[in-house]
Amino acid sequence: VSSPTDAPAAPSLDAADVMSIFSDSYTDVAGTDFNPNWGQSTQVSTEDLGGNSVMKYAGLNYQGTAFSSPLNVSGYTSIHLDYWTSDSTALNFFLISSGEGKEKAKALDVSNLGQWNSVDIPLTDFSDVVDLADVIQFKVDGNGTIFFDNIYFKKAVATTPATGPTAPSAASEDVISI
Repeated sequence: VSSPTDAPAAPSLDAADVMSIFSDSYTDVAGTDFNPNWGQSTQVSTEDLGGNSVMKYAGLNYQGTAFSSPLNVSGYTSIHLDYWTSDSTALNFFLISSGEGKEKAKALDVSNLGQWNSVDIPLTDFSDVVDLADVIQFKVDGNGTIFFDNIYFKKAVATTPATGPTAPSAASEDVISI
């Protein structure tokens, strides 16, 4: 099988907790250029999988994505990617900010061929080089054919309640408190 037959699972985070780059589940950042002319040989297309759009990078050498204005992602904790490949042996994701040498790569695991893979890359993996308040592009490099979906920055979701429980109303003589 050289391409997925089904889309990845739809994300379920609240839209207020994401900045979407490419996803049918959220409103994407306006003006994003998914195929800037950087001299790459990668063939970029959008495919429909059961009513869900996915990006296809065929013959990947490298491929960029450029934003119409810098993104401030300093309030987010990670970037989420869903990707699928049947033939890649190397795949790296780069986050890029303004300035010379302001990019850093994260290797993605391509050992699970022929299935959708989901990854949340902590932005701290990039923050020693990349200015998270000034993200202008990202790129991928590697080989093979890769499908992408649900690319978005996400905030940490609170795992503890924002408020405590309501105070008990029973009379103290009727209660044994532990």
